[in-house]
Amino acid sequence: SLLQENLNSIQMSSTPSSLCSSCHQSDSDLKYCTCGQVLYCSKACQQVDWVRHKQSCPMVVVRVVEGKGKGLVATRNISAGTVVFTEDPLIVYRKDDQDEGFATFYQVPGYEQFKKMDPVMKQDLMELYDPEELNTNFDCHEDSEYAKFCRIVTANDISINNKAHPGDVDLGLDVVYKQFSRINHSCCPNSFAECEAGSATHSVRTGKMIKKGQEVTISYLGSKDGTREDRREDLLNTWFFHCTCEVCSLTGEEREENDRVRMMVLTYLMDAGSKDNIIRMMNDKKNITATLRNYLRVLADSYSIEEDRGKRAVMLSICHVLYRQAKRLCGGWVWPSDNDSIMVRMTLQKYLGENFLEELDMLAISAASVMTRYFKAKVKRNLDLLT
Repeated sequence: SLLQENLNSIQMSSTPSSLCSSCHQSDSDLKYCTCGQVLYCSKACQQVDWVRHKQSCPMVVVRVVEGKGKGLVATRNISAGTVVFTEDPLIVYRKDDQDEGFATFYQVPGYEQFKKMDPVMKQDLMELYDPEELNTNFDCHEDSEYAKFCRIVTANDISINNKAHPGDVDLGLDVVYKQFSRINHSCCPNSFAECEAGSATHSVRTGKMIKKGQEVTISYLGSKDGTREDRREDLLNTWFFHCTCEVCSLTGEEREENDRVRMMVLTYLMDAGSKDNIIRMMNDKKNITATLRNYLRVLADSYSIEEDRGKRAVMLSICHVLYRQAKRLCGGWVWPSDNDSIMVRMTLQKYLGENFLEELDMLAISAASVMTRYFKAKVKRNLDLLT
């Protein structure tokens, strides 16, 4: 049920808003839907009205999240690949806007734009997270409102990639949103953000199943990755917080293994990052079987840590291309019989199925299906190399 517990019940008043949204009767024990927008007198009324209210009931609401301040929490179960919401920005600016002096230390462009904004939008922006307790360099400004603006924008803005095609010029836009800027970071996020091509309109899509009451998270680091130390340093310097997500909270050997696998996956993806590099691997008849073995080993190792569906989709597509090309150049490919190779095969069969080698392309497409156009384009580019 989306009805909250009795502690959220409210007393009946004489105003029209204190009527049940389903039966329109008054009651002394009305309860809010989790979204906080409508009231019901009973679970039965809520269920009857759900078909209508579902159209306007948001999938997420702003809630206080322990240790993080405010964040977005799911009001119901959300399946993988669902667009949770789409939003236009409160403010858009360019960091290289010389007219507003970003080149001067401790200044943020966009303030003149902010002063001309609608009062409601200004309030929405100024109610976002303010790292004033961190004694940032922006506090040197005599104008306290400008100092607060700088702190809030710096702590909540994101750089967007809204290129329609990979070869397009990056406009270098930074934006701040009312709702999207509330989403907290995780080094193992359950959602992903994407800008519409040529627009600052942002969508948030789930990368995995999110249960009711679970926080929606994204990665602030984008395509960047690194060891725990590197990630936490980057997050602290850019967004002013110490990451305590489940990955950064690992200790001892678990943390070391996580760092090792993350860096290995990142290294191998970077090696195959360009079309020319993959073609070079494909045409290297002498080493292609060894290259394939290495990529399959890294793919298997990736299952020992938290899922990164986007990177895994790309890795699957690379393995498919190398496998097919190895069969072409060498007249076939047989699993090596050494213990390490046997363990790699067993791991991949466990997670991907007995006949996974012949299905790597479909597995890559399936993994990328709920991801952003960036990962879909990467997978498609790799698979198209065989045509």
